[in-house]
Amino acid sequence: MSKLWQKIMLFAISIVLGIILMTQIQTTNSVLGGDTLQEKASNLNNELARLSVEKNQLREELDELKRTSEENKELFESREAEIQRLNEELETQKILSGYYDVKGEGTIITINADPNSPYTIAMSHQYILALISYLNNAGVEAISINGQRYTNYTEIVPVLHHININGVAMVLPLEIKAIGNNRTIEASLNFVGGIVSQLNNIGYTVEIESSSEIFINGFDGEKEFKYAEPVTGEEDIRNGGD
Repeated sequence: MSKLWQKIMLFAISIVLGIILMTQIQTTNSVLGGDTLQEKASNLNNELARLSVEKNQLREELDELKRTSEENKELFESREAEIQRLNEELETQKILSGYYDVKGEGTIITINADPNSPYTIAMSHQYILALISYLNNAGVEAISINGQRYTNYTEIVPVLHHININGVAMVLPLEIKAIGNNRTIEASLNFVGGIVSQLNNIGYTVEIESSSEIFINGFDGEKEFKYAEPVTGEEDIRNGGD
């Protein structure tokens, strides 16, 4: 009776162990997806290779983006420098045009006449023109005569006993303001035989005063261009730059 019982117990234990073994096999297959360890390792290597290729592609794309970024940065800096240059040129042209108020270091020249002088300002207006030329040669950047801005289009015309500047009648004394280097201006005017000496010789008095800041109004008239017009770059190339 005991032997029979032992056989039954051994059989039951075998069944339990078999169930446990089958459960472990099923669990392992579920975790490994039914693949062997060798197949799993092969799949992992393939996945690693794919990820490595993608990483290299992303690195190349990143390098290309860096190159593009550097090129755009250089282009931006170049255009920014060009814009700054054009703005500076525009400011220069504004000053040269005479249509804008300006201020700066300069010289004030006052011209008056001896009451006994036989010359009128109309008779000697060419000396005023000569003085303006001396100032331009001294590199002045702005000139006004009795508050009238002198530009490339300003006319100094003798009329009876006075002169017209920008169509405005002027009589003595004349106050000429010039913005520029004081020492250069004075040296240009005061040399022996220069314009100051010439004016003194015909009965005019000339006073020259340096100033750390002179204010000159802009020209308030208008200049209409009827004949001249800008030439575009394409037209300049087509005409051979002539």
